Amino acid sequence: MTRFGKYDLLALLATGGMAEIWLARVSGAAGFEKLVVIKRLLDQLAVNPEYVEMFLDEARINARLSHTNVVQVLELGQVEGKYFMAMEYVAGLSIAQVGKKSTQRLGDVPQAVACGIVAQACAGLHFAHEHRLPDGTPLGIIHRDVSPQNLILTFEGLVKVVDFGIAKAEGRQHRTRAGLVKGKSSYMSPEQCLGLALDRRSDVYALGIILYELATARRLFKRASSYQTFEAITRGDIPPPRSLNSKIDRGVEAVILRALAKRPEDRYPSAGELQEELETAMHKAALRGARSDLEKFVDQTFSAEMLEQRKLLVQAQKGEDLGGTDPVLVSAVAEQAAAEQRESSYGAADDEKTSVDELPALGEDSGRTPLAPADAYDDGDTHKGTSLDPTRDTAPSPTLRQSLPPLYYLLAVLGALAVAAALLWLIAF
Repeated sequence: MTRFGKYDLLALLATGGMAEIWLARVSGAAGFEKLVVIKRLLDQLAVNPEYVEMFLDEARINARLSHTNVVQVLELGQVEGKYFMAMEYVAGLSIAQVGKKSTQRLGDVPQAVACGIVAQACAGLHFAHEHRLPDGTPLGIIHRDVSPQNLILTFEGLVKVVDFGIAKAEGRQHRTRAGLVKGKSSYMSPEQCLGLALDRRSDVYALGIILYELATARRLFKRASSYQTFEAITRGDIPPPRSLNSKIDRGVEAVILRALAKRPEDRYPSAGELQEELETAMHKAALRGARSDLEKFVDQTFSAEMLEQRKLLVQAQKGEDLGGTDPVLVSAVAEQAAAEQRESSYGAADDEKTSVDELPALGEDSGRTPLAPADAYDDGDTHKGTSLDPTRDTAPSPTLRQSLPPLYYLLAVLGALAVAAALLWLIAF
């Protein structure tokens, strides 16, 4: 156990591209104790003003968002030169884990549960999109990284949006480099893939992908590489949900397909309207997906995870080492950092592939995605590289990855032509 300002750092959960994620405890008078999650900027980045501003921007944006369906930032501070933010501790699982485990255990995610999860996510994102400063100035927040890893289902049936680290908002101190893409490639909107201007409808599109995948237990756009994923998104390769799962209600299918309209103007103009239409479709189909229903689902399906998480928390508070423990079991907030950590070790984890004979689970690439190769998977969904448009305003990544494949193809063709020309010249002379 390490003392960090007023916090006791109980366990290091994960180290991502920019920060460490710690389970921590803050104590007060009369036996007061509260568990929190500390996100601390990595030492090697603390000397770089660019990354410091990114970190501070994330904390400032998130701290303004006090909503039931958003993970709350409690404090932004600095201890011994180390920048940190303290976030509320949330007991639960990421939606990526919910989709994966539910599909493995039940065969799918119950339709009412899938709809209820996305409806709550809509509420949190709509609040962020609509948020204004005290003087009425719109913040213009766009999350830009809405994905199953950044949504948490608590054991009490609440859905919470997390990680506004690459959110776009008015008043950000950091102006991002042009030509960079950061986010999970298979949850991007067509305009995000193309480096075009974004608004809240890009987040609506990502919610549509999540609902599609939860309802069908199939990956929608995941392909063998980020570039192929981008191609699928920009082409609009979207098989009707009912062609993959006939149990999906037609009204719910209509909501999914409108959220996934290729042109932003054809989608729901806001996450609030998506939520309203989805809840109307749920009501007509007699689908029960309220918070209490999600709580019952969690209790029935994830009782083992609930017990394990409580056991690990007791161990951590006693100062016992949690080495070797999956950080996601302790806090779903660590999932994003853990994914970055896995990605940095080159290649995807083996458990991201499943047999083609098994029902594909959310968060896995089984090869059963329509039009995808049988064993396709890339090194995580996070894509960091160049955009197709150099004017794009996006967040920088700590490490830049390779340019998109078309550049490689072009160079290869030019190289081959040069070699052929040289050979012809030698033959001629």
